[in-house]
Amino acid sequence: MSTDIDYTYVSDVSDIEVGHSISVNVEGKKILICNTEEGFFAVQDMCTHALIPLCGGFIQGTLISCPLHGAVFDLKTGEVMAPPAFEDLETFKLKIEGTSISVKNPET
Repeated sequence: MSTDIDYTYVSDVSDIEVGHSISVNVEGKKILICNTEEGFFAVQDMCTHALIPLCGGFIQGTLISCPLHGAVFDLKTGEVMAPPAFEDLETFKLKIEGTSISVKNPET
């Protein structure tokens, strides 16, 4: 992954099919890049309820469900939409240039 000042390249848009996601590590933080019918979104790759990766969770519209207990989160805002989670996800800004996806480097 190459880095410019504020963003780190993580993937090509062709690497993530609609309705799928990939987990990337940026500066020690696991970030989930999701491709939805409304575009790409980035959230922390850790359910705030069960503390397991969300990668592989079911994506419908702009919602993702945790593969373990089914907590649902909004990929646009990180907001919890259904229990058992009650704490929102951290979200990250993306930059798409051509077919390159870059994520804003997490604040340390």
